[in-house]
Amino acid sequence: MPLLEYKATPPWLRAARRRLIAMVPIRLMRHALYLMMIRRPGDFTEPETFNEKVNWRIFHDRRDRIVKACDKMWMKEMARQAYPGADLRIPATYWSGTDLRDAPDLTTLPPWVLKPNHSSGQALFGPDPGTGLDGLLARTAQWFEETPLELGEWGYSEARPLFLLEERIPTPDGHPPVDYKFFVFEGRIELIQVNRGRFGTRQTATFLDADWRRLPVRWRIQPVADEQRPVELDKMMEIAGVLGADWDFVRVDLYAVDGEVWFGEYTPYPGSGLLRYKPMSFDLEQGRHWKLPSPAEVQRGRP
Repeated sequence: MPLLEYKATPPWLRAARRRLIAMVPIRLMRHALYLMMIRRPGDFTEPETFNEKVNWRIFHDRRDRIVKACDKMWMKEMARQAYPGADLRIPATYWSGTDLRDAPDLTTLPPWVLKPNHSSGQALFGPDPGTGLDGLLARTAQWFEETPLELGEWGYSEARPLFLLEERIPTPDGHPPVDYKFFVFEGRIELIQVNRGRFGTRQTATFLDADWRRLPVRWRIQPVADEQRPVELDKMMEIAGVLGADWDFVRVDLYAVDGEVWFGEYTPYPGSGLLRYKPMSFDLEQGRHWKLPSPAEVQRGRP
């Protein structure tokens, strides 16, 4: 399979955005982003909608678990502790470090995926005999600068800035698997988001309830798909419920391939609290499932 790369925006636009954001105080910047994306002011003090509550977490939740859920290697350890059973596959870590020149020869490894340990939305898949170390160094040159921390997402402030080289989830066609995202509230799954074709040009995002009934909801401009119930759904739901059992809310991302369930990641800040749904009334409906913890429960040092 050729090496694939995911880029949300062109490099020049990302650099300009970083410079602009760095000039604005985080609280002002968050309110401006919310107004721009959601098209109304947000209440981050007494939040009601899901997006407002994600922003409340960004500003107030300082628990250790938030940091661990923003660090890809720590989150794998956290998932294994929560669900030690063999029914959950967790991709093996081949290497981690700050300099790709210290990594093993990538052309000699089994199929791999290269990610930033401390960020999201970026990935390279290989090996590709036509791409050498110089090409990888060029592609990853900005990875330590482009992180959700620039949007004020506190948990990434202490995630370890590393490259992570890990096992690629095997699929029959060699393409990245379908992404199943479970919105878990105190162990209850209230929403499932299915992303298909994320690293391609024909992406879909489909929303379903816990009984696999498609909801009349869309995410921004992404089309929906007629998603068939996966044979692994019951197993995925059981695992997601366990992984999110002691969270007021967390999104648990899983993959299902040939009867096996693979861990993707924990996501404490879905969409950075800027998810534009259609209709936006769904934002309030989703927010009602989330009972925020008390200020004492989100202090630094708590698990």
